[in-house]
Amino acid sequence: MGRACVLLLCCLAVVSARAADIDEGKRIFESVCASCHGPQGMPDPDSPVVQALDPEPADLSDPLFNSREPRGDWIMVVEHGGHAMGLSAQMPAQGGNLTDEEIEAVVAYVKTLADTSEYPPGEMNLFLPVRTKKAFPEDEWVWKSRLENRDGEDVFRNVIEFEKRVGKAGQTILEIIHADDGVDSEFEEVEVGYKHAFAWSLEDRSLWSAAFVVAVPLQSEGEVELAPYLAYAKQLNDAAIFQGSARVKLPVDDFDQGELELAGIVHYTWSPWPRRVFPALEVTATAPFDRNGEDAVQFTALPQVRIGLTRGGHVALNLGVELPLSDQAYDTRYHLTLLWDFADGGFFKGW
Repeated sequence: MGRACVLLLCCLAVVSARAADIDEGKRIFESVCASCHGPQGMPDPDSPVVQALDPEPADLSDPLFNSREPRGDWIMVVEHGGHAMGLSAQMPAQGGNLTDEEIEAVVAYVKTLADTSEYPPGEMNLFLPVRTKKAFPEDEWVWKSRLENRDGEDVFRNVIEFEKRVGKAGQTILEIIHADDGVDSEFEEVEVGYKHAFAWSLEDRSLWSAAFVVAVPLQSEGEVELAPYLAYAKQLNDAAIFQGSARVKLPVDDFDQGELELAGIVHYTWSPWPRRVFPALEVTATAPFDRNGEDAVQFTALPQVRIGLTRGGHVALNLGVELPLSDQAYDTRYHLTLLWDFADGGFFKGW
């Protein structure tokens, strides 16, 4: 009975502390932030203060905007000012006026200005890997370029990918794929699909999503493929994130000729500043359904770096080298990926 009472008192103390933090955050917000952002987080377009600002402050009461912005990014903005993260220079730094605890309290309060319970948290919008499928539904333009040496010939593959957030937890996918082997240069296929985040936990820092993609060939010798996949994201600690995916490629005319692709990656997130270089190691395994009695699983290791190009990290470069760990048709693959998260602003913003 005594232990139960102690546990109950501890829980009440935690709840009370959280309530106090929110109350303190509300007080700070109303005295420091409300003149620009509005008392409920929605800027008043008729306010002379708001009219003097360019751009107009974001609507913090919008659940999509509120949910997709990681708490850590907002702490950085409040502490160091908008310019430090590639945002408005008119957003002043409060690090000299507020303590760390007060900054965390006001950000915690801002997160209560919208009901984001049905939206995946922006904390799980992790770095884009080379081959592992990303779990978070985002708004991005991505250019993926790959060079490999196959039978003594250099083969290039370029992909333009457009991803658009839809609804509370969904994303549409469009990819156009072009290949050049030095003899033929042609658009090979178009991929269209939909991804949906179906489970997440902010406390556990994890996210699950599933996607269904259809690959349609643009050449007569190609065949339609179905490519559903499951993706997972997890923040392991302050210095490491993990992502994994399982994808099945299924030729419509013959499912037996399909394959299973597993991929996983760990990034070393050593700094909270997005414009840094973040190393990572990715591993893949591809297993065809029809192995003809042989051990045909193909493994690769893919060391890579993520380079934030803008202060907010919404434009980033990824460079990687894919090394075969089994008998494969190519020697080495070189990957370059350029990402633009257009939900966070224009391509040339914040350089």
